[in-house]
Amino acid sequence: MARELVMGRAGARSFFGRLIEEGPVMGPRERISQPGFVMFDWLDSAEQLRLEYTTTTIPPKKAFFPPRQPLFEFELSEPPKITTVQEFSAFTLVGVHPCDLAALEMLDDAYAQEPAEACWPASRARARVIGVDCLPDEYCFCFGIGTCYSREGADLFLTPIDEGYLVEVLTEAGGDMLRLSDVEDADDADHEQAAAFRRTKSERMTASIDASPAEFADILEEGDFGELWREVASRCYSCGSCNTTCPTCFCFDIKDEFDLGLTGGRRIRSWDSCQLQEFALVAGGHNFRRIRWQRVRHRWHRKFLYLFRDFGRPYCTGCGRCSRACTADINIVDVSNEIIGRARGRA
Repeated sequence: MARELVMGRAGARSFFGRLIEEGPVMGPRERISQPGFVMFDWLDSAEQLRLEYTTTTIPPKKAFFPPRQPLFEFELSEPPKITTVQEFSAFTLVGVHPCDLAALEMLDDAYAQEPAEACWPASRARARVIGVDCLPDEYCFCFGIGTCYSREGADLFLTPIDEGYLVEVLTEAGGDMLRLSDVEDADDADHEQAAAFRRTKSERMTASIDASPAEFADILEEGDFGELWREVASRCYSCGSCNTTCPTCFCFDIKDEFDLGLTGGRRIRSWDSCQLQEFALVAGGHNFRRIRWQRVRHRWHRKFLYLFRDFGRPYCTGCGRCSRACTADINIVDVSNEIIGRARGRA
C-alpha cells in the first residue's frame, strides 16, 4: 500500500517552486493568449501552475512525443553526414490526471511492440511524474472505461482535501522528491476527505458507454453499421482534431525537410491522423480508406476493437477530448451508444 501524507497548500506551492529550481518542470498553466484555458507547458514559477483544471486540449503525452520532433540533421556530402538532434534530458511532469496516466501506460505498451519505437521509452525513462485527481465535466466518461482512479506510472499522486493535498507516495523517486517538501502523516479525517472527493467525482460523471469494453468490441466486430458510419461521416470534416487531441493515438509521419541549397536538411517526425484523406495513401496511388465513412469506421474499430484484441483494453481513456474538439460536434459517447443500441435492437 502506498504511503499517504498531507501537503498543505502553501507547502505545495513551495514544493513546486523548489522542483522548478532543481530542473525543468512541465505542468498545466494558463494559456497566455486565451485566459481561462489551460495547456501543458514548461513552468518558470510555481505561480504559473494550475492544478485545479478540468482538461487540456492537447494531452501531456506531448512531453514525451512532441507534435513536431526533429530526429536528426543530414548533410548530402561524401559520405553523407548525420547528426542526431534528439535530447532526452531529465524533467518532471506535474498535474497529470488519472485518465492521462492510463494513456501514458497504454503508449508504453504500444511503442514497446516490435519493432519497438526508441524515442518514447528514452524520454519516459528520464521523467518523474506527479499525478493529481480532478472533477469531470459533461464530456468525461473515464469511470465506465476504468481509468477514473489510475495511478500507474505516477511517482506521486495528489488528491485535493481541505488542508491541501493527500499525497500518495508510489515510488522511490516520488519519496525522493518529497525531500523538497514539508509533509506530515495523513490521519483518518484526511483519508475521509480524499474518499469524499473521489465519491463526488464519480457522482458528477454523467456520460458513459452502455456496454463493457469486451461487449462493445464484439458488437463492432460482428455488426454491420454502414448506414450509421455514413450518417456520422456526413457531418465529419476529416480535420483530424479527434486524433490530434487524443492521449492514446500514436501514429506519426516522417518527412525530410531540405535547406534552400538542397545540400542537407532535417528529418522530422510529427503527429498524424487516420481521419486525413491521405493517411492510408500508399505508393502507386492506392488509398485503402479513400472514402470518409471508411475512415470514421476505422477510428472506432481502432479504439475499441483492434487494440482491444491486441492489449485487452480499449485505447480510449474516457477523457472526452475528441468530443470537445470536434468541429462537427460528433460525440464519441453518443455515437458509441447509438451503435450499441442498434446492435441490441433498441434503435
